[in-house]
Amino acid sequence: MIASLRSLRRKLRRTPVKPTSVVALLGRHESYLAFRRVVRELFPEAEAEILSATESGGSRENARVWAFSQRFEAEYFPVYELEEYDQIAYGIPFARNAWDFDRLHELDLPKGELLLFALCSQPYDTDYDSRVPLLDACEAHVPRGVLTEIPEGGFAPAQLHERLDDTPYAAAALYADWLWAETDTVFLDVDDDMTADIEWTRDNVLELMAQWQRAEGILNRIGELADWLTQDAPERFTQLLDAALGRDTRLNYERTRRLYACEITEHGVVPVPRDEPEPVALPLVVSG
Repeated sequence: MIASLRSLRRKLRRTPVKPTSVVALLGRHESYLAFRRVVRELFPEAEAEILSATESGGSRENARVWAFSQRFEAEYFPVYELEEYDQIAYGIPFARNAWDFDRLHELDLPKGELLLFALCSQPYDTDYDSRVPLLDACEAHVPRGVLTEIPEGGFAPAQLHERLDDTPYAAAALYADWLWAETDTVFLDVDDDMTADIEWTRDNVLELMAQWQRAEGILNRIGELADWLTQDAPERFTQLLDAALGRDTRLNYERTRRLYACEITEHGVVPVPRDEPEPVALPLVVSG
């Protein structure tokens, strides 16, 4: 009996907690409190719902973070897929979509985007860019003779803006801005290797939301132009290249006429309209 009591006493005796376990526990608690402050700041009406979230097969932490991320993306802007309090608590984990060095050398792109890529210069010296294999890849879609008319090194963003702004091809200049990280949005100008710690404040969230709306607009316009190129790559890329080279006389006229107060028409001298122009659809045919 006495032996049994001793054995029981040994089993019930408290085991000292390892210091590393205490640190881990306290660290998670601080992260949880920081996470909870973010939830309360942004979604006070849904705090209880987010903090009570559960997920089959996952931890309570994973479920809470997932519930917050889903609600946040639906209302504000994309963030990375997250699982832990730390990934949210100490900075806004906005999704980054800039072109880093490795991405510039990945040429497995849809046809239309590949052709836009070929049109643009790259933000690296010729010894480090991907233009040679890029032009080789484009030969599957556009004759080599057309590709050779692209200036050596491609068009810089400023050149494309000068020639293509206020034309149906303006998104090609936006694509160049994206390559060069010159969109003025963190979503398209910052990659995963860059430090961009942004504190959780409502003002910062609203500023990033405005930047995301601009970034999304840029990506949508690029996507529309890329899809248009895809439908008839040889013909339509030639039209785009003519515009970028300043060889499209109709576009040149439309751009130049905005500099004048009046123009001569068959009805005489008339004022040039100053209202905002209607959006111009991409042409099916552009004559020289």
